[in-house]
Amino acid sequence: MKKMIVTILAAAVILLGVNMAMFNTTAQNAQDHHLWLLHTLLPDSGEFTLLTEYFEDPNIEHVHKAENGYVIDTVTQGYAGEIRMCIGVNNDGKVTGLVVTDMSETYGLGREALTDVDFLKQFLNSSGTFAVATQGADAFSGATGEAESAEGDTVDVDALTGATVTSKAIVR
Repeated sequence: MKKMIVTILAAAVILLGVNMAMFNTTAQNAQDHHLWLLHTLLPDSGEFTLLTEYFEDPNIEHVHKAENGYVIDTVTQGYAGEIRMCIGVNNDGKVTGLVVTDMSETYGLGREALTDVDFLKQFLNSSGTFAVATQGADAFSGATGEAESAEGDTVDVDALTGATVTSKAIVR
């Protein structure tokens, strides 16, 4: 019995040691992936600076500034929970990249926003106000799909089939 307890304790100590040794590697890998993502969303960028000033939009979590634009980390409410995205915007105000990094939307419907290239590419090289090209409001966003900017430069985005609430959340 004593031998079994000693063996279990030894295994626990070994696992704890391995976990602690891997912690720095895991953190470095996450940091490297985030930096790769920043450079992918804002091509031809050099160093990024994390801006720390207050942002009026509560959906903005972080803003990373480079010499040729910004990468904005956002979070918004979707149909089944929060949707986290990173959006690259160049100094001319055009979207250079968009990726959904995390969501809890319904599989086969809203979850398609993670991989539906046709949906996501609608945002590229566009600027202004975005609106989902549907009629009628939904209970989650209050959006009607008829948003207009002051300059009238609304970009209509085709919603994901069966996932209008998710599509509107991403557009927001």
